[in-house]
Amino acid sequence: MSIPGAIAVYTSGSGVPEHVSHRPWRGVDHWWDGSPTGLGQHLMERVRHEQGDIQAVVRQLIDEAPWGWTNCMQQPKETAGERHTEQDPGPRVAPDETGLVAYIYVFDLEARRLDAFSTYVGDDGRRIGSVVFSPTGTPDLPALDLLPEEAVTEPLLPGEELSPQALQGWLEGFPALETGATLMHWVETQECPDHSLSITFRVVTFEEEEVTQVVEQDWNAVPHSARLEPERVRHFLEALVEVVSEDLTRLDPFWISSLDSLRRSGARQRESFAKIMRAHLARD
Repeated sequence: MSIPGAIAVYTSGSGVPEHVSHRPWRGVDHWWDGSPTGLGQHLMERVRHEQGDIQAVVRQLIDEAPWGWTNCMQQPKETAGERHTEQDPGPRVAPDETGLVAYIYVFDLEARRLDAFSTYVGDDGRRIGSVVFSPTGTPDLPALDLLPEEAVTEPLLPGEELSPQALQGWLEGFPALETGATLMHWVETQECPDHSLSITFRVVTFEEEEVTQVVEQDWNAVPHSARLEPERVRHFLEALVEVVSEDLTRLDPFWISSLDSLRRSGARQRESFAKIMRAHLARD
């Protein structure tokens, strides 16, 4: 998903700016999925993986990649990624030069904070959120663009660890998501190296009984922690089916694969997940 972003660090000043140009910073571009749910979440995970060493993250992603990135979002331990080169550099980004990126993420080393700014047309560089990291790398919020509906924590629903096979069985038992022209098919589930569960699904579009488009998505939907609460996962997926079934124009593979409520929120009930999804739709 080519939503361009930028990774930056403040060079002077202090405080939390409300606009991307209110404090000086330096940074590099990042071409692939610069959204808060993509690059924004990855930067938070980088700090967590480096156990709070924000300077190490800045060194890896800015100092050691002066020409920018196509995609740095490999597993956190893999810092090579796909970099631009001196022969093929990415676009320049600066406080007065933000027109080619949609989001900018700026680290404040002294405050141990990450600020996120939206430079989409209409947002004009406003700050959309910030997180502060503990000395060991834990952020004070689970996301940079948390909605009010996501700021909920409900009682735990512990159970036996959810397996890929059980998850696949649930998916196949849900009501079909289809219109006369579009069909969604749950392809498979897999356990990832970090013990999360990934769901592969396919959305097929027809026109006069001929296939006109096939989109297959890998959705890293279930973090390892959520696997220990199988009913929570089931409620999340049931809410997805409910919300999409209300209006099948929502059968958008990119929107579905962007849903990350099991990481972003402490919600555990179907009604809470449905409220969060409807809030995201209203915002989009």
